[in-house]
Amino acid sequence: MRAWPLPLAAAVSLLAGCGHSPLPGAKRIADGIFWKLRTLGEGERLSTDSDSVLVRVRMARLGAEPGSLFSTERWYGMQGVRPTIAGMLFGKMRQGDSVSVAIEAARVPWTVLGAAVPSAGADTGWVALELSLLQQRSHAESRAMAEALLSLRTEADEERILTAYLLGDSSWSEFLGVLYKLDTTRGRGEPIQSGDLITIAYTASFLDNGRVFDDTHRQPLTFRLGDPGQVIKGLEVAAHVLPRKGGKGRFIIPSKLAFGPTGSSSGIVPPWTPVLYEVEVVSVGPA
Repeated sequence: MRAWPLPLAAAVSLLAGCGHSPLPGAKRIADGIFWKLRTLGEGERLSTDSDSVLVRVRMARLGAEPGSLFSTERWYGMQGVRPTIAGMLFGKMRQGDSVSVAIEAARVPWTVLGAAVPSAGADTGWVALELSLLQQRSHAESRAMAEALLSLRTEADEERILTAYLLGDSSWSEFLGVLYKLDTTRGRGEPIQSGDLITIAYTASFLDNGRVFDDTHRQPLTFRLGDPGQVIKGLEVAAHVLPRKGGKGRFIIPSKLAFGPTGSSSGIVPPWTPVLYEVEVVSVGPA
């Protein structure tokens, strides 16, 4: 990116400093930022922090072809961008609005918008932004859409999640289709055996986002290992590799040993979803 010639940049900065807009018809909304509404949309409300907004962004040096510096059309979470200049601009728009903005290059939120940060010394002069708020979704709408997409998850999605999670990490062991890492500082004795009455506490989370969907530490789970229908198959496998006294470990359980191609009956776990269980042995009774 090339900086404007100093005389021209200085002249434009002087005009702006005196309150004159470098963008005809625009009004000053903050230091170094001028705003002009081009199209009034049909949206009835401004975006809130719980919204996501689909925005078309075209960026250029002032007077150059729109989009010649950067162009994108993407979703932005208002909560994430709110503290930035991008959040201020998006927060003044309703669905369907289009605006033109003249902004000092040094104030452009490059990374927030998704653009490359200019090299040192190239962030002088003025930049023109053409912004169009194409769509607005509330948190509830975004969540409903995300859940709908999750319900369409396939076996290929599971492979992608597993590959991404395990990338570059070859330290996992495997037993009967379950990957595991034992806490070598914890646990004594032989592994748990079928028929043992065991009590375990665990935390279950999703591999792709780390979100916890089950936690039994307040009320540990007791069952006889091997009895049908007590726990998912992957937890039975996990129990068989844990030391009897205080064993602890992390277990990656594929969907075929967890909640299968249809997901959990509660709908909390989507189809074809590998899960991570962190399991601790509380006690083991006699067989």
